[in-house]
Amino acid sequence: MGESPRIGLAGLDAGPISCALRLEAPGEQLGELPLPFERVELEVEIRRAGGEAVRARGTLGASAVVECRRCLVPTRVEVDAEWEALFRPSARITPGEEGVWALDAEARELDLAAPIREELWVHAPEYRECSAECPGLCSRCGARRADEPCDCPPPGPDPRWAALDGVRG
Repeated sequence: MGESPRIGLAGLDAGPISCALRLEAPGEQLGELPLPFERVELEVEIRRAGGEAVRARGTLGASAVVECRRCLVPTRVEVDAEWEALFRPSARITPGEEGVWALDAEARELDLAAPIREELWVHAPEYRECSAECPGLCSRCGARRADEPCDCPPPGPDPRWAALDGVRG
């Protein structure tokens, strides 16, 4: 199952805490994700950010296999991003403030699940394609155009636009 997205805060007053984590079942550990990620890798540094606040920053990498939106071939998607999150006591968080998470004053560990999940939602591509040149599938016979040519005629004009034919000059 891999490691947990929680990091102990013991020793934080003596200086920054740095670590690397690998989440092998990120959906189970982080909650609902935009893609079926196989793994999420984090490098994180945690340090005091004045008073009771704690700042976490680092890099994350994630990998998933999804279908190309044009031809349906399984395609690997990689997400690499830098991220940062600020943790403060709930009373010091302004409503609507982005990138700030609640931290119990007596917390002994920092739960990074919510900020990491948010970063994955922000950085995951909305559309996945096997390549920018993917010709996709034939809309008539379903053949994958990159692998097999099809002899289907091109689609005719859409009859819903016929009323506008007389307007053209």
